[in-house]
Amino acid sequence: MFGKKKELKVKEPSVKEIALNISSQLEQLSPGQTIIFRLPEIYRSSFGAFGVVELNPSYPENGRKYIVSTDKATDDGKPAGQKRHLFDTDEAMHVARWIADKRGELFS
Repeated sequence: MFGKKKELKVKEPSVKEIALNISSQLEQLSPGQTIIFRLPEIYRSSFGAFGVVELNPSYPENGRKYIVSTDKATDDGKPAGQKRHLFDTDEAMHVARWIADKRGELFS
């Protein structure tokens, strides 16, 4: 009761907080620029090891603003360059929520 100290727990950011951070990073991309997120082990067999987000170089004339793909990893843990298209969207927050939901971490 008296004299006991409560340990402070470090609160992990919520998916929404992570998504807001990722969304702001995506909005800073230049046309044709790519940002890569490492996906957790659980998603690697179905999606691949990386989530790849590219700002469409021909937007707004053709297509949607963001192109989202996945990529497998090489033996040394880098993207293999074998992207598989997942979806296109005009909303940075749509992409950010997908990455945050998968707990992706910034790779490059």
